[in-house]
Amino acid sequence: MRRFVACLVAALLSTVAVDGSATHSALAASSISAASPNRTVVDRLVFEVPLARFRVERSRAKRMHQWLITSTDGCSAPLVGSTGKSFDFRLACERHDLAYANYPALARVDSASAWDAALRARVDDQFQRDLQESCLRRRHSERLRCDAWVVVFFHAVRLAAGP
Repeated sequence: MRRFVACLVAALLSTVAVDGSATHSALAASSISAASPNRTVVDRLVFEVPLARFRVERSRAKRMHQWLITSTDGCSAPLVGSTGKSFDFRLACERHDLAYANYPALARVDSASAWDAALRARVDDQFQRDLQESCLRRRHSERLRCDAWVVVFFHAVRLAAGP
């Protein structure tokens, strides 16, 4: 089992490092427009909106704020993807993608909105809480496996993505 997890983490790290950062940078560069980007909008979606309402609130925000980058590649985890028998991390990954796309884009237009290690850690901590919340909805028999996947996904992101 340890060897399997080690191989999985290595695969996750290689894909997140290559695909994740490139995808988010490309999304950010292509989608930001001149229509007054606002960090408050992104902060609310990432840190305040309950995960269960995220998709609805993201759609509403996109209609009101054309500059908001809402494209996502879900969980870019090789072999595993966004879902499995014991987990479904799609919502958590979508919110994480929104943060990783919009914060760097905001930093390029507004010097007061820095995409730095502290903000990245805060976003990743929210990602971990969202992953854990996803596990709470699982049957008890699946929760331990789901929680183990939380550790894998969170550490892969912390090791491989962002500044």
